[in-house]
Amino acid sequence: MTREAALGRLRERRDAGEAIVVAGVGSGLTAAGAVAGGADLLACYGTAAYRILGVPTALAFLPYDDANKLTLDLLPPVVGRAGGVPVIAGLGAHDPRRPLEQLVAAAAGAGAMGVTNEPFCAIYGPALRRELDAAGFGFAREVELLEIAGRFGLLTLGWAFDAAEVRTLVAAGIDIVGAMAGITGGAGGEAVAAAAKRLGVMVRAARRVNPDTIVLLHGGPLSDPASVQSALRETGADGYATGSSAERTPVIAAVRDTVAAFRRLRTGRLI
Repeated sequence: MTREAALGRLRERRDAGEAIVVAGVGSGLTAAGAVAGGADLLACYGTAAYRILGVPTALAFLPYDDANKLTLDLLPPVVGRAGGVPVIAGLGAHDPRRPLEQLVAAAAGAGAMGVTNEPFCAIYGPALRRELDAAGFGFAREVELLEIAGRFGLLTLGWAFDAAEVRTLVAAGIDIVGAMAGITGGAGGEAVAAAAKRLGVMVRAARRVNPDTIVLLHGGPLSDPASVQSALRETGADGYATGSSAERTPVIAAVRDTVAAFRRLRTGRLI
């Protein structure tokens, strides 16, 4: 599928009032489940590899792995189970040893049909972000990565943490903008309302630059269909990108319930 065809499908879903769903997956198994559930896109990135280990996503942002190697190693099994669903590779733009063109080419060669800027420097907070931006390895380099991916003919999904980043992504011609509320946590009425208010500012910022921009929500307290539905109505966003909400949490629950059901079985042996 070409970039234009993928975008055409997403716009058709948006124009029909249906939420676009991007499923973040860290294994071929969860990729197959997401495809069966009707995901519009799959996203494959290093933090999902940590989720599959059963540990907090936050650990993926510590310096224990090469985030790009994790993604490139994950791509073949995910692409192999994706069928006709496009797979987006999460690439870190900040490694000074990897030319961005080479990195994008490696992802495309492994079957990725798109690129997203994950890991993102903004997750580390303002102090480290300022250091990276000043050195030329911050958000601007993430935008450059996405622009290169676009020139390769790949779909681009750019994650933003504030309205200024949103405006930069839209002005750069990035195909899909993700409004980020942080690492996915528990849902709660007041937390959802507060997140929706902040994300709504980002959605409106995108619309002011380009009314046709596709905007997705992710993270924070948006961790189940009810909280996401509320946020979609409040913000006017076009869809949602899953993470732990459609991988770690349901997998643990499904395995727990299935094993518990087996545990309740009784043998035919007389006591």
